[in-house]
Amino acid sequence: MVLSGTNLGVTLVNIETGTQSWVCRCKSDIFSVQLDQSEKIALCGLRNGAIVTIDVRQRPVNFARLTRQRILLHSHKTRESLSGCNQNTSKDWFELKGRICQSGTISMPSSISCLASLKLFEQYFLASSMDGSIKLYDHRMVQRGAVQCYEGNVNSHTHIQLGVDPSEKFVMSGGEDNKLRLWSIRSGELLLEEKLMSSTPSVVCWQKEDICARDGYIDDNHSHWGGAWLGSRDGLFRMRWS
Repeated sequence: MVLSGTNLGVTLVNIETGTQSWVCRCKSDIFSVQLDQSEKIALCGLRNGAIVTIDVRQRPVNFARLTRQRILLHSHKTRESLSGCNQNTSKDWFELKGRICQSGTISMPSSISCLASLKLFEQYFLASSMDGSIKLYDHRMVQRGAVQCYEGNVNSHTHIQLGVDPSEKFVMSGGEDNKLRLWSIRSGELLLEEKLMSSTPSVVCWQKEDICARDGYIDDNHSHWGGAWLGSRDGLFRMRWS
């Protein structure tokens, strides 16, 4: 079974038979879908900036059987007041159908670009939006906001993938300024910022290496970053730090 995000919602596809069933229906495109470690809960990132948590254990065949729910979306759009201070402008409601966890719904400043669940620390997940925001959240307290933020990324409309190393100490992302950036997941410190190509490195994938077992600890040192694959309009590149 594979979860797939569409412009109508999220479907569960049986790879062997090709049949599909809806687990969520909504009017906002689903840009990113990520299962948690139990494979019972799915994180879904929407065009409208919402991140919703869906229980996928029940697999209805017809979308008419899905439960209709209204979700409050906190708009992050701001305007300049006469005093020069930014002020929030609106709170919007939108409808979804599915087994939605209301307490697990949050929103980011713009359309969701990528979601990445951590495997070693299963309560945490990374989320990025198309305004350049990258944040770390804890499933148990998402309503309190982000646990960590990663500053410096540049994006306005591009679907850019996040890359997490096997030790889950670092997160990497490309930017529309054609730069590759790498942060410490724990501290949020920007460790690397380099322009390596003439187009946006929108796809990043860390090479799988067994580096997690080095005394159970990886510090923020270049020698432990390993290798990664980067994809852009220029082609596919392998990058390795020494």
